[in-house]
Amino acid sequence: MADIPKPTTGEVIGAGADPGTARRRRAFGFVFQDPTLLAWGTVLDNVMLPLEISSQIRRGRDEAAALLDLVGLKGFEHSYPWQLSGGMRQRVSIARALVALPEILLLDEPFGVFDEITRERLNEELLRIWHSAQTTVLFVTHRAPRAAFLSDRVLVLTDRPARVKTEIGIQLARRRKPEVKETEQFIRYTGALRRGLQPDGAPA
Repeated sequence: MADIPKPTTGEVIGAGADPGTARRRRAFGFVFQDPTLLAWGTVLDNVMLPLEISSQIRRGRDEAAALLDLVGLKGFEHSYPWQLSGGMRQRVSIARALVALPEILLLDEPFGVFDEITRERLNEELLRIWHSAQTTVLFVTHRAPRAAFLSDRVLVLTDRPARVKTEIGIQLARRRKPEVKETEQFIRYTGALRRGLQPDGAPA
């Protein structure tokens, strides 16, 4: 989807185009598992990086600073990555991915390395950012509760070669709070997702 590995067969369409075309017009923002920040740059420098390397993006420091406010890092503009916690560094990478106003934000298990408490807090932060940024998010996760909490639509993939095994629509209110995880509806969704993750032929 991000035009990193190339498909061996078939085609991928995202943001109305093939991955190469969509990437060249800056339709994607990508947040990796590791924040991959420049150690010698400040927080603001790191968010500004896409603007400096692409003449196609007409945005400036004010917009970058506004994104840092959006992700909860106002006041840290001149800090360096080594001065931040792991969760704060990952929020810098989200702001950097959003600075080009992508049509689709791709997140590859961005909170996987954190402890459970930090992950839960970042999940809530991501929902807040998503509502504010108004962009489509494609989020890769291996945890059924996280998929149900963050998503409107979940695709469960098989083992390699990956194919779509199950698709489940999540009919929960958009402004989700942690308390939704205690509801019967949420528990049904996570149960359905866990069953979808089981290998074919495994007992339900």
